[in-house]
Amino acid sequence: MLLQPVSAAAASDWFSDDFETGALIAPEGRWDNARSISPNTLVNGAEGAHRGQYGLTLIDRNNSNVSEYQGGADFANTPLTSEFFIRSWMRLRDVGNPGKVVAIQANPMKVELRLLAPDPIWELSVRKGTEQTYASVHGTRVEQDRWYLVEFSARGLRTTHGEARLWVDGVEQGSSEERTTLSGLDWRDAIYVLEWLQVGEPWTDQGYFTGSIDFDDVRVSATPMASRLRLQRTEDTGAASGCLAVDVSLRSSATGALAPAPYETEVSLSTTAGEGRYHADGTCKSPVERVRLPTGTFERRVYFRPGGSPGRVTLAASHPDFLPATLQVEGDGSAVGDEDGGAAGGPWTMGLGCSSAPGALVSLPVLLWPWLLRSRRGRPGAATRQE
Repeated sequence: MLLQPVSAAAASDWFSDDFETGALIAPEGRWDNARSISPNTLVNGAEGAHRGQYGLTLIDRNNSNVSEYQGGADFANTPLTSEFFIRSWMRLRDVGNPGKVVAIQANPMKVELRLLAPDPIWELSVRKGTEQTYASVHGTRVEQDRWYLVEFSARGLRTTHGEARLWVDGVEQGSSEERTTLSGLDWRDAIYVLEWLQVGEPWTDQGYFTGSIDFDDVRVSATPMASRLRLQRTEDTGAASGCLAVDVSLRSSATGALAPAPYETEVSLSTTAGEGRYHADGTCKSPVERVRLPTGTFERRVYFRPGGSPGRVTLAASHPDFLPATLQVEGDGSAVGDEDGGAAGGPWTMGLGCSSAPGALVSLPVLLWPWLLRSRRGRPGAATRQE
């Protein structure tokens, strides 16, 4: 059952590329230009893939200071003049020399995602004011050979209350003091818009960095985009006994609110602890292992019936383009209905503290009779039966 109607339009992406065409330049590819400074290379190939067959890889082999530009892919579109959100899966590999690198650049306003030496760490640096000085927020350490979902935003363009934010794997980066420096920004000048995007290595500090940077599923939007999955229990009075209703949704890192699927998204369902099965409807008679979110939709409802031993069951939802989700539910370990959907014979408790076994009701007279007999014998003036 769909909880949100299917949208007539896809997510409002200003730009998106999953690199699955195997080409960078239009018309097969999405980019307007793609070039690198020899001996560096910019490749749309299998090595840079996080999801699917292809991704984008910038390989920097040049540690001289001949050029600050090492390579990149460019795309221009109708300017975004209010706010924008950018996201990409990224990986750092084979680093020889560390250095300060701009990996994604939003132009002409210069909102830059950087890799900052020597660790390296994530950095979001933005230009501000009429003097065009920079302010930055610093993030966590970047480990080699690990994929990260990196997102950043700029809001309040062409105003005096601009704001920029950075998330890595769904966690906002920077200290509270640094975040303050990226709010209340003076972005009144005409340059403070997004008109073209560069991805790769459009700038380095005199070319010292050498290594490879992988990109996949690059997207830019005028609205917050889906970045994570979420599982949430919900009530469904029409569901069979023991059949738990669970909503599977896509959420934004920027707001935590529902965000539309950018394409038809097939979410894998599993358990990481405990046992049970997912089902397509509230009868819990139609097992499923996946659920589809059509383009433009936000969430779907599935049902879960716990099984196996009593205890908690950890539900999991995953998709390679989004951060995964887990949810713990209580599993009773008993049959919760037969094949015909009958009522369950699950555990129950009594207010007197009796066992949760069904035989406890039969035992009540045996347990209570000695207590009643002692009470009658000890009561003053109680009548006794004469034989």
